[in-house]
Amino acid sequence: MSISASYPIPQNMQDTINGCSAGLGAVGVLGGLIGPGTDLVPIALTWVGMVVTLAEQAGTNMDRQTAKKVCVATAMGIGTFVLGTKIASTIGGWLLAPFTGGLSLFANVTANVALNASLTRYFGRAVARYFLQTEKIEDLDLMVKILVALIGIDFGVASSVIDVTA
Repeated sequence: MSISASYPIPQNMQDTINGCSAGLGAVGVLGGLIGPGTDLVPIALTWVGMVVTLAEQAGTNMDRQTAKKVCVATAMGIGTFVLGTKIASTIGGWLLAPFTGGLSLFANVTANVALNASLTRYFGRAVARYFLQTEKIEDLDLMVKILVALIGIDFGVASSVIDVTA
């Protein structure tokens, strides 16, 4: 099996990804102001819905329960980066707020919005490419490894290698 990170994504799937990315970018305002984790429920629900929709758009069926497993496992695979970024920016924003007249909180909100939107976009693109290039889902562990690698490639992590023979 070969999965290409540059495989073209049809416009209807791209529209789904863009809509979810924009929505979770907006939700990022709350997470940026209140703190990391406050936007997890909307992120989880949106990702599950996006995975199910992208599967349907690619002509594949995936039930919500399987989509939940895929989303949780993928989030855990990239979780250290995301959680570390969100915690660091929130702590920095609140600690610097008295010295910056609150501008650091604005910077934190902006960072959280950007992180939510870009991560959702990259996750959606990885899911779309996976569904478009495979006929069926046989092994969820393998699927998650491929998704994490595709997300890494989109983020510019050169060491993200997709080895589907292991």
